[in-house]
Amino acid sequence: MKLPRFFWLKLLTCFIILVAFQETVLAGTLEPENLESPGQAVSCSLHLKPSGYAQLLFTARNDETDTFWVRRARFSLDGRILKKLSFKVQADLTRSPALLDALAEVLLDEKFNLRAGQFLVPFSLESTTSVGRLMTVNRSRVVDLLTPGRDNNSTGRDLGLAAFGRISIFQYSLGLVNGAGINKKDDNSRKDFAGRLTASPGWGLRLGLSVYNGRRFDSTASANPVRNRFGLEVSWECRLFHLWAEYIEGRDDLTEKYGWYIQATFDLKPETYQLVLKLDHFDPDRSLPGPSSTVCTAGANWFLSPASKLQANFEYHRREAEPDYKVLLLHLQVGF
Repeated sequence: MKLPRFFWLKLLTCFIILVAFQETVLAGTLEPENLESPGQAVSCSLHLKPSGYAQLLFTARNDETDTFWVRRARFSLDGRILKKLSFKVQADLTRSPALLDALAEVLLDEKFNLRAGQFLVPFSLESTTSVGRLMTVNRSRVVDLLTPGRDNNSTGRDLGLAAFGRISIFQYSLGLVNGAGINKKDDNSRKDFAGRLTASPGWGLRLGLSVYNGRRFDSTASANPVRNRFGLEVSWECRLFHLWAEYIEGRDDLTEKYGWYIQATFDLKPETYQLVLKLDHFDPDRSLPGPSSTVCTAGANWFLSPASKLQANFEYHRREAEPDYKVLLLHLQVGF
């Protein structure tokens, strides 16, 4: 019998996570100072950190009606229940269902930690960056349409279990997820593998590799065709200049897709005024000559506070098989 691709890698990841979790529980995740004598209640100091933001967007497109709309209204609560146990809950009041993040983390040490619940799938630099911290109003099309958790309209999230940590210059995150999307049970008997590894050798440079191996349920064919992704990333921070670039490719059943983006930002005044240029390309089918698209974005950011900003973006969308169009975006984010 031929085993599925990445079968042993998935099995090894699951084994490592379960063994580490068992050892953590048996060794006593709770520190001695957190345990009272028999018959007394367990005392702990609960540290809570609320945060949130709301985003108002004005969109003017040359072939559609101009409009204002509340794009997001998110509230997040982070907390530490015990010395080695933390949690995060995040909701978006503009979505249905509203729940985005609901996770717990067992913080063992710098090299190895555990995360369980609903969280961002470890894949891609831009996909795992909070939308409140993006330098452009919109994510790249290749990230929105191809990265796991976004290709199924799940805000980059899924349900599962992951191990993460830092070893020397390397950071990693490896996990098993349902693959069905946000707030959903698994729709097949397989668990999808997701992993991201980054290295920071110095000089403001960071390199990264992402892998996703999974299946999706096709109700029309009553089958589970492959849903695989692969990505490379690089970022460089040099004083006032910042560079991000990614290449992502994927396969859905027999269809091969790919795309890339490159983004450069320049700080006119650090933490206050910033200029942005971005170019991204996406091809939903390598075998066809027509459906690819390219988006050129020019913009400016004004940071009112660390969590509040005003953004202006001009996008030019060039499509091979359809007419080009232009979009003006004015974006106000107010956060705390």
